[in-house]
Amino acid sequence: MRKRVELLDLWRTAAIVCMVVYHLLYDLYSFRVISPEAMFSPGLNIFERCIAGSFILLAGVSSRFSRSNIKRGLITLGCAMAVTLVSVLVGDPILFGVLHFLGCAMLLYGLLGKFFEKIPKYAAPILYLALFSAAYWVIYYKTQYTLVGVKFLFPLGLTAAGFYSADYFPLIPWFFLFLLGSWLGGILIELRKNREVRLLNVSVPPALTWPGRHSLLIYMLHQPVLYGAVWLIVSRG
Repeated sequence: MRKRVELLDLWRTAAIVCMVVYHLLYDLYSFRVISPEAMFSPGLNIFERCIAGSFILLAGVSSRFSRSNIKRGLITLGCAMAVTLVSVLVGDPILFGVLHFLGCAMLLYGLLGKFFEKIPKYAAPILYLALFSAAYWVIYYKTQYTLVGVKFLFPLGLTAAGFYSADYFPLIPWFFLFLLGSWLGGILIELRKNREVRLLNVSVPPALTWPGRHSLLIYMLHQPVLYGAVWLIVSRG
């Protein structure tokens, strides 16, 4: 495996901190400490999208550094299935959240990465940005998700009537953002060959990169801890 770019771990750590803050607010909303109007305000909706977008971009970047995207994808998807099981048991199902998306995106890239890497590097970012922007507009603004009569197509962004997922990041449009990250990862690999680009080889204190290196573990553990802490505080209040 190629040597890690510690600035990417630092970026991932920042995204994790933001994610923990957002989920803390969501738990406070679940216990009616925060109103629905405040929780689902435009500002917090943008905040959530930026957090998820960071994880997706970073996962795309990491796809170019990974030894096995298939293995990464299977592990991530397995964790996502565990999240689904727990979320169904607590009555707030997550059927295709960001973790499900990342697992599927890694698997797809592991299978089709060589094809995507053949796209000219100067055309790829324009193509991916255009496809992401167009698909995002159609999915989230034009149609508010496309309704179809087939229930199992929701991973693609095609939902049946009555579909609900507490966290929902379908492959369309988000896979195009993942591919943009994979393009960026290829650029970083080329730049690192030039030793004059010192920024990509800078060392960051381990305390700031450790969360970024263990993001999946933190993702799986932080919400039960947060939820339990909020429940304890509210119930005693």
